[in-house]
Parts: sequence; structure tokens; C-alpha cells
Amino acid sequence: MATSKEPHDSFGGLKIGNKDTINISLFCELCKLLLLDPIQLLCCGTRLCRWCSKKGLLDSKPFICSFCHTKQEQKQAHADRGAERELNMIKIDCYSCSWNGLYNDYKEHLGQQHAYLQCSDCCEHFFSINLYEEHRQEICEYRSILCELPGCMGLIKWTNIGTHYLCDTHQKMLLEVIIQYIFKHKRLPNKSNCSATITSVVSDMKQELITVQENVNILLPEVERSLNNCTRLKSEHDQIKTTCDNLIQQKNTVGKMIKDDNEKVNKCIQEQNDMEKQIDDTKKLQLYTKTLSLDTDSTMTFSFIKHPHEINLPFSIYSSQFKTSIFGYNFMLRICSTIISGNENQEYLSIYITLLRGEFDEILLY
Repeated sequence: MATSKEPHDSFGGLKIGNKDTINISLFCELCKLLLLDPIQLLCCGTRLCRWCSKKGLLDSKPFICSFCHTKQEQKQAHADRGAERELNMIKIDCYSCSWNGLYNDYKEHLGQQHAYLQCSDCCEHFFSINLYEEHRQEICEYRSILCELPGCMGLIKWTNIGTHYLCDTHQKMLLEVIIQYIFKHKRLPNKSNCSATITSVVSDMKQELITVQENVNILLPEVERSLNNCTRLKSEHDQIKTTCDNLIQQKNTVGKMIKDDNEKVNKCIQEQNDMEKQIDDTKKLQLYTKTLSLDTDSTMTFSFIKHPHEINLPFSIYSSQFKTSIFGYNFMLRICSTIISGNENQEYLSIYITLLRGEFDEILLY
């Protein structure tokens, strides 16, 4: 397995097992490992890991590039999308086991199997020095940091730094630093003048603190009033939100009821249409099934319904059954259009009479 010397312990990209098969342009120029979060210097195009660039190249003004020695007003770099695309296409062998695969899958594999670096404050694990150092120095909420005030020693939890700034020890040291700064710039000649100046400075600072306290006391009632107004407005907001939620729920309920009612109305309309159709069918059936008798003058009139668009179309119509008398013969007429074969322009009306069997056939003569 190929290895590479790490020139810096505070930053480093990805270790891999097949370094010799990967294009050298995909390795960081500082840590000499495979690029992790690649960036590119605008002055010369040098590719670096983002954290390596941040910690390995000073953000001095003016900035002098360590690679091309170009002098710039400040360091200029941008995320290297081209390097990211190239990295996503290469096949990598794990430096610690037999695994191999693509770049993003390799990072996931390292995070699951080879995250050997552990944060001592939050116990989170990391597979790269860069990720570990960035977490320790800038991300971990439980990390300890040094106060930047000269003479204020000791480590402070990052979450407690605000409280530390307000503590008596820090405030006294801050006052001493201010006094030393004043002495340094005024260049006082002797101790008597120094003592008088210290007394004067302390007196002035006390007076300023008293003035600040008075202003705070003046503003405090307004702040309390504003806090009360905020509490009241929040309560009103919660009530309005609750009312809106209830109205929305009622709207949804009413909408569902309307939808159900519409479905019921549509169902009733459909049932009514079906019933009307059944009534019409029944009336038509009665028309054809009702047995009629000849009038006293031995005549009978039948009603035939023929729509206008059917006038010129071939048709065949049956009459209702009719009898010659109450106990007479049972007949039915059929009226239809007839076209002589070979001459469609000659159309005739044909009438057929059919003798039917009836309930009095035994006493009638045929």
C-alpha cells in the first residue's frame, strides 16, 4: 500500500491505497493527500483542500502566494468544481482494508469503518484530519477556547464565553489593559503623574459607568414594557392562530358536507331520471300490449310516432293488438316501407295483417 508523508499534523485530506494510479493533479499541494473539499487559487490555479488553504496559507494583506509568489491585495480562491467532477469519476482503493469504489462512496466508507479521530469534548468521530481540526476549532459546541484578552488565562467553554466576558475577573483585566494603553500612548514622565492619571482615569471611568447605569435604569421600564407587549402580542398571535386553525377545520368539515350533499343530490337526480325512463318505457309497453276493439262502425285509429329525421328512412312499425269484438278475433298490423329491388327511387308502403291466437280461439271459427 502506498503511503505519503504528512508535512502538517493540523491539516490533511484523504488517505488512499492506490495513490500511484491517480492523476497527481487531484492531490493537495500542501498535505500531499487526495483533495477533500477542493479549492483553487485564482493566481496560479493551484489545487488545495479547503481547510489546508485556510490553515496552511496565511490570510495576510497583501497576500503573497507560496506557489507562484504573486502579490495580491488578499488571498483569492474559489471552489474547484472541475476537480470535484474528476474526483467523482475515479476509483479508489481503501488505505486500510480491501474496499474499493468511487470517491463519494469512499468518504462514506471511511466514516463508517475508519473514523479513528474522536473529539474529546463531544465524542464525535472523523476520518480526516481536516474534518477533525475544523470541528475542534470552529464547529464543536463543547470545545474550549482561550480568551483573546491579554493576561486572561485559562480555557473557557465556547458556550460560556459570553458569561466569561461579563465576569469580574475579565472586567478587571480589561480595565488594566485600557489603563496600560492610555499610559503607553500618553507617555507619562513620573510616578506621581502616573498615580494622578490613574486616579483621574478611574474616576472618569466610574463616572461613565454611573452615567451608563442611570441610562440603563431609564431604559429598563421601557424594556420591561416592551417585553410585556411582546408577551401580549404572542398570546394574541397564539389565539388568532388557534382561531384560524379552528376556522380552517370548520371550512374543511363544511366542504366535506357540501361534497357529500352534492353526491346525494346527483344520486337523487340520477334515480329520478331512471324512474322517468322506466315510466316512459312502461307507457310504451302498455301502448303495444293493450288489446283494443273495433269501433261500432268497424274502424280503428292507431297512433304512430315518427320523428322528423326519420321521415325519409326505411321503417317498420307494429300496431297494438286489436279485436273485432270483445270475444272476437285477435289481430295486429305491421306497416313498413318497401323498396323495389334495383330501383331505390320507387318506394311503397306495405301493410301486413296478422291473425293472433287469443283466449277465445276454441269458440271461434277459422
